[in-house]
Amino acid sequence: MKKLLSILLASLIVVCGIISVSATDIDDLEQRQAELEAQQAENEKKLEEQGAAVEQQQGEIDEINAQLESVSKEIRACHQNILDIEKEINTKQTQIDAANEKIEANMDVLRQRLKAIYIAGDVSSLEVILGAKDFSDFLDKLQLVQYVSNHDEELINKIQKQLDGIAAEKKELETDKAELEEEKETLGAKQDELNQILEDNKEVLANLQNEYDRTQLDITLNEDELNGLSSEIQEYYRKQREAIAAQQAAAAAAAANSGDSGESGGSAYIDSGAATQIDAGGGWVWPTPGCYTLTSVFNESRSYESHGGIDIGASMGTPIYAANSGTVVSSNNTCNHVSSGGNWCSCGGGYGNYVWILHDNGYETIYGHMTATAVSTGDTVSAGQLIGYVGSTGWSTGPHLHFELRIGGVKSDPMNLF
Repeated sequence: MKKLLSILLASLIVVCGIISVSATDIDDLEQRQAELEAQQAENEKKLEEQGAAVEQQQGEIDEINAQLESVSKEIRACHQNILDIEKEINTKQTQIDAANEKIEANMDVLRQRLKAIYIAGDVSSLEVILGAKDFSDFLDKLQLVQYVSNHDEELINKIQKQLDGIAAEKKELETDKAELEEEKETLGAKQDELNQILEDNKEVLANLQNEYDRTQLDITLNEDELNGLSSEIQEYYRKQREAIAAQQAAAAAAAANSGDSGESGGSAYIDSGAATQIDAGGGWVWPTPGCYTLTSVFNESRSYESHGGIDIGASMGTPIYAANSGTVVSSNNTCNHVSSGGNWCSCGGGYGNYVWILHDNGYETIYGHMTATAVSTGDTVSAGQLIGYVGSTGWSTGPHLHFELRIGGVKSDPMNLF
């Protein structure tokens, strides 16, 4: 009996020893876990506020774009009105020229009458009339000459009235044109001002989006660390339970043997894991070294289509490398949205920010949903060259890389390359 008690006491001492050895470590882990959870809650609240700010800023930009479109329409209409008025002014000028021709013709008639005056011998009156400097002066002097018939005076007055009317209309049109040109200049200044406001707002939006992306990245990193801590903590308590169970089993066996000595054997728990790296052949390299988990496989059935590539799970901001050398035939780096769940956008045809590379033998690869690209259309890239960073733009439910292979334009399973 004493021997049994000794064995049980020794077992309890061993168990307590096992627990106490890592007690400080587990306290640190659980404290860190609590800190991360609190920080995660704060980051999620911040992300929600930043998302609302991004949405509001985008709304302001959309409103400014609408104002710009309205001003542009006004400018185009104003320009067209100026062209129409210029045509009318040209028409009036043609009429003035025609009237002047009539005046010249009637001047010939008047000269004939003056000739008659001369023949009549009234030389002094003729000298007054012929001494006129211009047509207006001629009319003034003509009023002094009493020899001109009433018929001549009516003819001249009629022509003058026509000229005055046309000149007045032309002047009015020129005034309207000047007002329209001033209005066009004002609208142009307003357009420039709106463009500047738009650029300023785009910069604000970009900053807000960067803050949003950084917060989302923090959340992803915290989540990764939390998952790691949770695994460590669970592993700790699992080993504790196994140790206690083993000691209890040993004590029970000792009690059953009623003091007989013996050894109790057990199997050791080994939980080891290592990321399996996918090696590539034929010059092909894996686009996200260190990230090999496939969250979606090729030709996976979906409600709206069959998946045309593979999705590689990776954290926001993870570097993406060209799977082989080639030329960037298409790319997009203009999407500022961060999609999640059903909150998708159609930027880049659903790929969001993406890079499309043409390789030899009709092979093409597409890298979708990037947070940002590092190359542009027309660039030549080599295998393993940095081309962008993992994101969640376009039709995406969370951070990952959509990796697509096309051979001769036909979508194919990218895993056949590796």
